[in-house]
Amino acid sequence: MISAQALACTVCGGPAHRESGFRDIALYRCERCGHCFTDVAGLEHLAEYDDAWEALHTNWFDNPNIELFDLVATTIERHKLDARVIDVGAGRGELLDYLRKRDPKLQLTGLDISLHPEIEGVEFISGDFADTDCGDRRWDVVVSLATIEHVADVRAFASRLRDVLEPGGLAITMTLDDRSVLYAVARLLNRVGYRVPFERLYDRFHLNHFTSRSLRTLLEDAGLETVAHHHHNIPISAVDLPTESSILRAGVWGTFVLGRLTGRMYLQTIVSRAR
Repeated sequence: MISAQALACTVCGGPAHRESGFRDIALYRCERCGHCFTDVAGLEHLAEYDDAWEALHTNWFDNPNIELFDLVATTIERHKLDARVIDVGAGRGELLDYLRKRDPKLQLTGLDISLHPEIEGVEFISGDFADTDCGDRRWDVVVSLATIEHVADVRAFASRLRDVLEPGGLAITMTLDDRSVLYAVARLLNRVGYRVPFERLYDRFHLNHFTSRSLRTLLEDAGLETVAHHHHNIPISAVDLPTESSILRAGVWGTFVLGRLTGRMYLQTIVSRAR
């Protein structure tokens, strides 16, 4: 039974207790799967993905993670030639453009609620993945990079990933890793009074902070069998800092190096097969 002081975990439904917070953001952690999430009901307002948000992420957009794109492309190639692929949360379409140039035979679709690029040979759907009507369409591969952490109802999102896949199709899901060295250092600095990294990682745009265990639990409960689980970083050039500080950038670089040495890197990507 979940007590009055606890919330139900957004991943497994287990009891989660308040761990920390700032301003109107209250962070809870599940005692069962370790998942950390924001109490969405307590937010004064939800985040808006507008031009101001995009301006805060210029390095992210201008420096695509080509190493990750190669992992996605190689996974697709090994799964099926001429695959039908949908990128959920396609953003500016960098991944889709990379895939199109690498293999023009792929049938590519992008879906996004805010950004709608035009790329020759790529279909784009405008809308929210949760309620966009795709009819009876199914894809061989569904890709979701840095999207699921922004979603309030992650169980519905994971089920939707499963529903748009052909039987035996693959889901490639990338998100942040709450147990990475970068997250651990941010929590430590927050406790001693330096709050900038913590508040950037746990801002109102990031509603869910997955551990390896909680991400696998979510996807497997949705009927997606884990095939591979990768841990990796982003290019240091893609890091968006609140201020252009060489000290901050050196600190991030140090956490990336330590994360690689310990296996506790900033990002995680799970490849799953629809059961």
